[in-house]
Amino acid sequence: MWRFGRPSGTEVLRWRCRGSSKDVCCKLHTRALETTFNLSLRSDGICCRVKQRHLPFPISYRNTWRELRTSMCFSISGFNSRFFCTYEPVTADPIEIHKQKLALWFSHLPQEERRFGGYFSPETMHVEPLILERHPDEDRGLSPFKAKERVSPRPSLTVEQLFDDNKNGNSARGLNVLLYGAVGTGKSTVVRKMVLDWCAGSIYSQFKLVLPFSCEDLANLSKPTSLRNLVGRKYMHLLKTPYLSGDNDKAKDVLFIFNGMEKMKLDFRIGSTELCSDPNEALPSGAVVVNLLRKYLLPEASILVTTRLSAVDNVPRKYIKRYVQICGFNDPDRQRAYFTSRLLQQNEEKPDKAAEMLIEMLYLNLQRETQLATACFLPSYCWLTCATLHLLHFTDTKAPIRTLTGTYTSFMRLNFGGEVITLDGNASSQEQQNSLMLYVVRTVGKLAFDGITNKRTSFSEDELEQWVGGKTKTDEELQQLAVFRTDVLDFFLVPRDDHGTDPETGGRRYVFAVPAMQEYLAALYVVLGENKSVLEKLTREVSEALGQASEDITSLLSILSKIIPFRIFAVFNLLKLFPKLFERFSSLSKGRIANTMAAEMFRSEDSFNEDVLDQVEQSLLGVHGPQPQQETDTRAFELYPIFMGGLLHYGNRRLLDQLGCNIKSHTVAQITRALRKHLIKESKKKQPPEELMDLLVLLYEFQNPRLTAEVLQSIKTINLSTVRMTPHKCFVLSTVLGCTRSSFHLNELNLSSCHITPELLQILWPAFHHTSNLKLCDNYLTDAGISNLLEALSGNHSLQQLYLMHTGLGDQSAQMLAERLGQHNMLKELNVAYNNIGDNAALTLVDACREHPSIHTVHLYLNQLTDVGKQSLHVRGVPRVKEGRRVKVLASVTEGSDISEDWHPILNVIGKNSLSWDRGRVREQLLVFLKDLEWGRKQHPSFWKKMHFRRVESVVRQTLRLLEKSSDTGTGTGTK
Repeated sequence: MWRFGRPSGTEVLRWRCRGSSKDVCCKLHTRALETTFNLSLRSDGICCRVKQRHLPFPISYRNTWRELRTSMCFSISGFNSRFFCTYEPVTADPIEIHKQKLALWFSHLPQEERRFGGYFSPETMHVEPLILERHPDEDRGLSPFKAKERVSPRPSLTVEQLFDDNKNGNSARGLNVLLYGAVGTGKSTVVRKMVLDWCAGSIYSQFKLVLPFSCEDLANLSKPTSLRNLVGRKYMHLLKTPYLSGDNDKAKDVLFIFNGMEKMKLDFRIGSTELCSDPNEALPSGAVVVNLLRKYLLPEASILVTTRLSAVDNVPRKYIKRYVQICGFNDPDRQRAYFTSRLLQQNEEKPDKAAEMLIEMLYLNLQRETQLATACFLPSYCWLTCATLHLLHFTDTKAPIRTLTGTYTSFMRLNFGGEVITLDGNASSQEQQNSLMLYVVRTVGKLAFDGITNKRTSFSEDELEQWVGGKTKTDEELQQLAVFRTDVLDFFLVPRDDHGTDPETGGRRYVFAVPAMQEYLAALYVVLGENKSVLEKLTREVSEALGQASEDITSLLSILSKIIPFRIFAVFNLLKLFPKLFERFSSLSKGRIANTMAAEMFRSEDSFNEDVLDQVEQSLLGVHGPQPQQETDTRAFELYPIFMGGLLHYGNRRLLDQLGCNIKSHTVAQITRALRKHLIKESKKKQPPEELMDLLVLLYEFQNPRLTAEVLQSIKTINLSTVRMTPHKCFVLSTVLGCTRSSFHLNELNLSSCHITPELLQILWPAFHHTSNLKLCDNYLTDAGISNLLEALSGNHSLQQLYLMHTGLGDQSAQMLAERLGQHNMLKELNVAYNNIGDNAALTLVDACREHPSIHTVHLYLNQLTDVGKQSLHVRGVPRVKEGRRVKVLASVTEGSDISEDWHPILNVIGKNSLSWDRGRVREQLLVFLKDLEWGRKQHPSFWKKMHFRRVESVVRQTLRLLEKSSDTGTGTGTK
């Protein structure tokens, strides 16, 4: 995942071609460094942590820091490969300078890590993966996804034990250690932590000098160079260090680290790589590494090489003294430690209780031996899990925009950024075709797309061979496929852990490590246009061929036109039809992509599923409570169209371009135009709350304000009742509604029974500016929440109905409502039923409503009202003599000695919610209603009046019986 914090050669070249100035780059990276680095200072170097943003350097250090950060800016941007070379040393000891600079550089976190909030450091979030001493032949191709019993029970090693002197038979020769493992097991992360610990003096005290190198950088060096110059090129302050002179045995204090050996071509044949023992002799970079491993050059030096499984045999066994395999997180306890180190560090204060509960739910799911537990063998998938949960539960309105698609795209860049399919370190000249990520899309993405098309989540070995193997023809393609299968395929697909075998063939079945990954890769496969028809592919090839020959054809025709009749040129003009024909098919293809997105978005059979964000969360945290009796192989792929929309966003397209997956701007424009028509048409239909939430997520992931505003113009009601709102969902709703014009208004925004809290109300502020009818019933808002709500509604001048039933309001809330009603001149109805409002506060609120120019109804039933209070409220509802306007106060099924004309709506609301509300309180209120009805019935001698009272009594008693029956059986479920 971690690539020494440096951009790849491809990224550097692309950055240079864009013509970015050094000054702009320096400003950008200086700002990033000042806000993210945790530096340490002491009298002779760096050791004590300094809080971010505030760097209290002594005056003598300020110029040094200015020059240091300028040097770092050029290195990060790729303009200067000499990162450690341009500032005045704090101390004269070059080794101390080296440690300071290594610590500074290796503490730098990539952008994907900073999105967590900026409170992380390599020290606090590092969990040591399982490391075993194992020769590759003992279990060739051991995958971290295989069952735990397959992993050898031998004791694990720590990083410090890798160079244990007791294992070295010859003290005159350094130890060569090869650390191998699958993609995502944490090789680079272990190296980073190793370097930082050496800089801090906590490990490897036997080494005076540690020199880490990226093999990708070494492979891109075109000119021969000596070992001393190779070191001095990157670490200028070490150019004259005696440890590399070759004299005596000084090199025994040196440790070389070569990370990612699979990216280099190392040829150990004498005829290809000559022997060299002189550190000052210029050789190709690969030859320098080979001679170091041969122990012909600086034989006393120790060497650590990290590589993937496919490249283990690139170094002859006689040159490796110790093979060590990194197996990732092999048990739930290591995984839990990783999640705890990340999810609990949301701020600088004490850990959040919500985060602790989240970790407990996650750990329970891991203990069940679920698919997630298998995937989290790889630290990479632990990172993806944390990033997703952080997005879903800890979205901050002050943080930059983050999307689910962006999280998965960043995950791909961390693991496969800039990589190409190589053979022994050789990359083909056709970079676009050999991009590793593009190869993944065309193989694993094709498999994922086929699964979604046929509604399947598991695949047989034959299907893997069909879609991933394909029809290979050349030896090179077969070798590429072998490397891909060894290094990458297990990263995406894991054996299914249920009954294990295919009932038809008896073979093993495979699933995607994380279910959402299947939908992401299928979406990328479609958006990149890889599912073209044969005619479309043929038309593209013809168009490209004609485009290459167009200049020659034009020159030829200009000569022939002087001697050939004009009508003959009509034949040549047919050639011009092919590019237009291609454009036509291309346009149809983009329209088909948009149609696929809309069709998948509004499938009728998915209408009763939970919204996609809850589905993503359940895949990580599991389903708590009654478990489904039998899991099926089919499921709804509702995240698939959302990913397609998110991939069209510029930020994701830019990251994908770095991975060799280019989505053209004109392609995005064509898809967007076609998609707009489909979304506007479908959005006019009434959607279930969960499906409407999915549509909002699609618009959010798309990040196209103009398209969002046009689609919302056709939506007059947003009903999200019963959708469990999280911080991210609230942020999605506010962001999407924030794209509309100031004149846009909703007829209704229904957020009843959505688990809205006072904290979530602050995120929803922008959403409250666009509605005439706002429903927030059955949310525990309390007095603090009402304060936030009233502040948010201060900018809404079209509010007509406000429903706050069963929201935990008290007398203070009623007082605040009475004070703020004057800000909403168009308000007509206020519902604060089933709260904790007493007589005096209720009277104050009703008096304010009587002074209001437009309020005609106030709901106050099921509050803490006495008989005297109800009588006073009834008197307040009598029409005024002067104006003749009445404010209807619904406080009970009776009004004085008469039955309220609104008794039926009151009992209807209570009947629908009696099973989900506090049953004891509802029963108490119903008994009060019966008492009021019995008293009123006795006040009227009329037979018909008594019959009317008995009719209402029967409805109340029926509700009581239903409530008592459900209490006895314990099967109550609410209906909102």
